[in-house]
Amino acid sequence: MCSRTGAIYSPILGEMRGKVAGWVFSRNKGGTYCRLRATPTNPNSARQQSTRNFVAWCATTWSEVLTEAQREQWREWAETHPWKNSLGLDVFLTALDWYTMVNSRLLDCAASTILVPDDLSAPAPLSTMTITIPTATTVAVAFTPALGAGNRLFAWGSGPLGVGQSPNFKQARLIGYSAAAAASPVTLVLPWTIPTGAKLRVFAGVMNAKGRCSTVLVDDEIKS
Repeated sequence: MCSRTGAIYSPILGEMRGKVAGWVFSRNKGGTYCRLRATPTNPNSARQQSTRNFVAWCATTWSEVLTEAQREQWREWAETHPWKNSLGLDVFLTALDWYTMVNSRLLDCAASTILVPDDLSAPAPLSTMTITIPTATTVAVAFTPALGAGNRLFAWGSGPLGVGQSPNFKQARLIGYSAAAAASPVTLVLPWTIPTGAKLRVFAGVMNAKGRCSTVLVDDEIKS
């Protein structure tokens, strides 16, 4: 049974995720749980405005710029390339979902957008990734192997954190992207100030020139 404070929940028919009648079902390291859905605030930040503009651009170009033949290529791609959801299950996105996802990323780092899903395979992940905190507002990400032509490092982060906190990737926010084929280490400006003694957690991977992203590696660092 669920309480109003979010008690552990073990569904009879298996694990649940998502929202039902005002309740949110999820899972953390303690197991499956549910909680009342909180209405999010809408500060209408610059980041939110940019994201909305990217999505609007994709919707407009999908209907007004792409030819029907190009849209059909995206439909064929979507029908044969499943996406892993948060439960690790294969789900099928729509053609517009795929087009919006990859092109929003490319717009976000001022890269060239794509009209067709040619060679849209995901890049190989990083082999190693470690972070340091040179200043309270920057993070340096060292990695191997070197980035290929057109590839960029992307980084998401959680912070500032208490030493015992260990949030997952879904709780992180975008820090930024490197330049194409940037050398290691890459220094990025943080969206927070990390005080001495606080922890920063960074998730980083590779994004290719088509907007596809690899799986991520994670590293923590305490600001000295």
